[in-house]
Amino acid sequence: MEEAERIELRSKVIDFLNAHRKAVFAIVDKQGLPTTSLMLYAIDDDMNVYFGTRRAFGKYADIKQQPVISLSVIQESIDPLMVVDVRGTAVEIPDEECGKTCAFFKTKNPSKYYVEGAPDFVMFKIVPSFVRFLDATSGELTMVDLPMAEAEPIG
Repeated sequence: MEEAERIELRSKVIDFLNAHRKAVFAIVDKQGLPTTSLMLYAIDDDMNVYFGTRRAFGKYADIKQQPVISLSVIQESIDPLMVVDVRGTAVEIPDEECGKTCAFFKTKNPSKYYVEGAPDFVMFKIVPSFVRFLDATSGELTMVDLPMAEAEPIG
């Protein structure tokens, strides 16, 4: 993929992700089985994905044990279909940065945040290692993997 195409696709993916508020997150539970949750999310300009949960929830322990998460954001209409899939490693935001991160989150995602304010509320940042864009708006399904900058050869 040429650099100009990568930049254009990256911009399209960021615009798509910013236009949505919810994603289906897939994690591995303590038995090694896949499990999914509908989650609110926000992204930053580097395409890092932020979300919150509670330490009391099973997903917290599961993410701490296996921090690789996949998520899908799906166009909220029947046709035309558009989907962005992201995979990356979740890193817990330190408690002293949680308030600032949550404030940023709320500027990007104004949805009611049911877990916010719980005494065990915690936020995570997913650093993406894989991004795929599926687009059927032309009537034909195209699927393109976005090369991540850190995976590109230097020089």
